[in-house]
Amino acid sequence: MIVDGIKPGDELYAKETFGPLVGVGTYTDIAEAIELANGHGYGLSSAIYTNDPRTAFTFANGISAGMTSVNNSTSGAEAHLPFGGNGKSGNGSRQSGIWVLDAVTQWQSLNWDYSGKLQKAQMDTTVLPADLDFRV
Repeated sequence: MIVDGIKPGDELYAKETFGPLVGVGTYTDIAEAIELANGHGYGLSSAIYTNDPRTAFTFANGISAGMTSVNNSTSGAEAHLPFGGNGKSGNGSRQSGIWVLDAVTQWQSLNWDYSGKLQKAQMDTTVLPADLDFRV
């Protein structure tokens, strides 16, 4: 179902809906379109259809959606993106893509000296025997 004439203050503008319902509103310029698209607080994904790169980049820089497509549909979850929506959209999770590694892990570096003796910069002067058969 397509509902035309949606505007701020309408329930269909204020609530996130999932098909088979499409709300359609009108705008006068790209600034108003971005304002309308951001105004309800949802931001799962967005799309713009245009042949003008300046309009596409203006939209992409102004929209607050988690995913933005140019001349392509809002296809849904993309495994390589931190998908989950922005604002009130989606499930609130960003557990997709490589970014999840930083969210659930902790970086650690390991420096291993195979010389079998302490270096001059170290304060401890005890000589520890090297276990040359040890393998990781």
